[in-house]
Amino acid sequence: MRTVLISDFRFSLLPPCGLAVLADFKVGRCTRKCYAENRPLKPGETFYSVVLETEEGDLERRDYSANAWTEPPPETIGWWKGKIPEAGKAKLVLAPNAVLVDLLRQLVANDDRVELAYLLALLLMRRRVVRPLDPPSAAVHDPNDSEEASAVEQVVLTVEVLADGQTIDVTECEIQPKNVAPLRDALNELLYCEAE
Repeated sequence: MRTVLISDFRFSLLPPCGLAVLADFKVGRCTRKCYAENRPLKPGETFYSVVLETEEGDLERRDYSANAWTEPPPETIGWWKGKIPEAGKAKLVLAPNAVLVDLLRQLVANDDRVELAYLLALLLMRRRVVRPLDPPSAAVHDPNDSEEASAVEQVVLTVEVLADGQTIDVTECEIQPKNVAPLRDALNELLYCEAE
């Protein structure tokens, strides 16, 4: 199965070959109706959404209640979990671009947050706030560094902030499946704020 990243009702396919070939597809908003149970989804209810290709070659979104969900259908291109918003609750909105760029600068300076920095850089490229300058390059290591540090060659992605032309070097990471949920939660905590 291909890895799918969801962002603003659009997603990109990243083939497992290691090349980041992006293809954008428009995906409709939540139908607010369970496909399997043929009933409305209630405010505050958890649901699962899938995108699959129909026999006609079109993309179709289907939403399932948590009770009806077992696993994605075999023809699924991507799936995700969501929650129907409750009326009157404050909406979560993405922080302004300048705040996100400043956050990226803070994250790249912290060796413990390399994966978050890489994910944020990808998000900002997707939003066209930054752009990659050159193909990623291997970082040069000092031969006097410890053997452990020089044994792992780091790949650095240099991005340019479109608003001011400054550059930021971001270490590329391979995100392990066990880290996906904690990283997603940490990124959401950093990126979103409540709006009236």
